[in-house]
Amino acid sequence: MGVEFVNITVSTTGLYTISTRDYGTVAIIGDGDTATTDPVLIGTVGEASTTFGTSVLGLGIKAALLNGAAKVWAVEVGTVTLAAVKEALAKIEGYDVQVVALAGIPETADNAYISDALANHVTAATTERIGVFQLGKGEDATTMPTTIGTLLTSNSPRLFGIAHNSDSQVACAVAGLITKLKPYQSTLLKSIESVSQTVGFTDTQISALRTCQINTLVDPVYLTSSSPVLNASYTLGSSASGLNYLDSRRVVDDIAYQLKATLTDPNIIGEVRINKTGLSILLNRISGLMQNCITAGEIDGYEVSIPVLNALSKDVSSRSEAEKTLITTAGTSRTVAGAVAITYLGVLHLINLDVSISA
Repeated sequence: MGVEFVNITVSTTGLYTISTRDYGTVAIIGDGDTATTDPVLIGTVGEASTTFGTSVLGLGIKAALLNGAAKVWAVEVGTVTLAAVKEALAKIEGYDVQVVALAGIPETADNAYISDALANHVTAATTERIGVFQLGKGEDATTMPTTIGTLLTSNSPRLFGIAHNSDSQVACAVAGLITKLKPYQSTLLKSIESVSQTVGFTDTQISALRTCQINTLVDPVYLTSSSPVLNASYTLGSSASGLNYLDSRRVVDDIAYQLKATLTDPNIIGEVRINKTGLSILLNRISGLMQNCITAGEIDGYEVSIPVLNALSKDVSSRSEAEKTLITTAGTSRTVAGAVAITYLGVLHLINLDVSISA
């Protein structure tokens, strides 16, 4: 009796590498005491010292790198004016960066750098990003410019503000820290290196700043770290938006990126047919991605809705006129609409305990 062998050849021609999001790139805007006009990529503290020395920009770059940034796009602003800051931010609008910080450029009543320039930049930028800013040294809720409060009122979930009593480049250091964290991790109580603060804020000041959703640099007595930490992880987003915490904002951005990267697969776009079989493939691809996010602990649940697929799944005779129109429109326009809803429960920020003493 002979033995038959089966040879199987696996074709990899249909494989497509899904891009992964870069978390580690920061852009720093500041005065570097140079005549440089284009953004400069810095990867080490040594490069920062060689290129920008001990200038405000140089110190800001170092603070970002020491706190976790993998690389920094440095942008020379020269003499600091609102127009110069806008011009510098425009230069890195199309760059693949995740966090932007202003080095030594706090908001003032005369120059609304943050409320005008940085807020507009993070909204208009090509890639989703967070803008980190610091108040002037010692400023609190009663002394900070009123424009900061306006940003909160207008819902600015891409802005992350810090109050401090430090001479260090706090915003740049926090920008570096953010890039080191996974999207669903909070900055709360994370140690910030290369930053010193000998005088803190009072409980009254901290409470008022918390109401304004400004994060405060603190040094709790029960933490062993010698470095200061942040007492919260607020953005200037409204609570109604659900994006008033940094981790919520970053998770949504990360999921959006993964969906874009997955659905621009050439095996999907330009290949999948607008029929029940084709759109089922699309649904399965999205569901697989979302399930991976659940497995990784990034989200807690999801729902995917593709109305055209729902209509195509019905028997022809049972479709409504609206569903027939939906199918026809999708076929002629070559466009399919869908929605992905994610469930994200967030991370623990506060524990309330009642202690009862009984004899």
